[in-house]
Amino acid sequence: MKRIVVILTLLASFIFAEGQKSEGKLEFVWPIQGLELSSLITSTFGESRKDHFHNGLDISSVLQPVRSMGDGFILYSRYAEDNPFEEERGSGNIVWVAHKNGYVSGYYHLGGTRNELVKNHKPVKAGDPIGISGNTGHSTGGHLHFVLGKDFGKTLLDPLSHLPPVEDTMPPQIANLFIHVGENYTNLNDGDNINVSKAFPLTVSIIDGGIKNSQRRGIKEVKYLFNGEAYKKANFESLQFDGSKWKTKDGHSFEDLFFKDRYLVGVLNLKAGENTIKVQTKDFSGKESERNFSINITRISGGN
Repeated sequence: MKRIVVILTLLASFIFAEGQKSEGKLEFVWPIQGLELSSLITSTFGESRKDHFHNGLDISSVLQPVRSMGDGFILYSRYAEDNPFEEERGSGNIVWVAHKNGYVSGYYHLGGTRNELVKNHKPVKAGDPIGISGNTGHSTGGHLHFVLGKDFGKTLLDPLSHLPPVEDTMPPQIANLFIHVGENYTNLNDGDNINVSKAFPLTVSIIDGGIKNSQRRGIKEVKYLFNGEAYKKANFESLQFDGSKWKTKDGHSFEDLFFKDRYLVGVLNLKAGENTIKVQTKDFSGKESERNFSINITRISGGN
């Protein structure tokens, strides 16, 4: 994601010169239209990608018109045809659009070739077609990955917070709590008795089904309470580039919030006796879930 910041920051002065910065709220539209989007959203903003945040939203589709999310102009595009001997990049064919007030939107894994609007860097209106969805780059199936940014790419935004709402009937599901010891992990059931020798990472599995259990979306917000006291809270509405890392608006880096591809409660010093962990979470439509775990430490053995 560092490349996004470099490209868009270098072009910031050009955007100003084109008179794109003005007052007023932008109205964004969905880049894929005419489909049942609620069942086709496969990944949401802020999810874990093993070693980094997912920086956009994924819609399962192929050969569907991809439309500009808002008024603006074509800022940048890159297609495999530009250099057929170059190794294909992970994002595949891409188009970036600049909007007013420093907003930008990016469209990845596009199929086909550039259309006339993109070729000629023409102004675009919200809903204008700028490409077709495809399966180029590091993609395991046809889909559109799209990104919404502000401050010329220094801040990435959750597109779901800026687009017309889609149906979401299911609250987040808080599943298993795990304790990790080295490369091994153990599922902790409520009321389990365990021995520990030091602080170990504890993770929790949380998914949001959207409208069906088979969907595996991420969440918008999570809060942990440890032994009755607030321990950590994170909101996934935006990511800011801070120094060398992307961080949530709470100041959390990826390593603060994920471990082994699960949500990281923390590296906790469990006391002898009963320990309680409460997980509270909210999805992108505002539906909430809560679950309590109780762990009994019968003996703390060994080191620190």
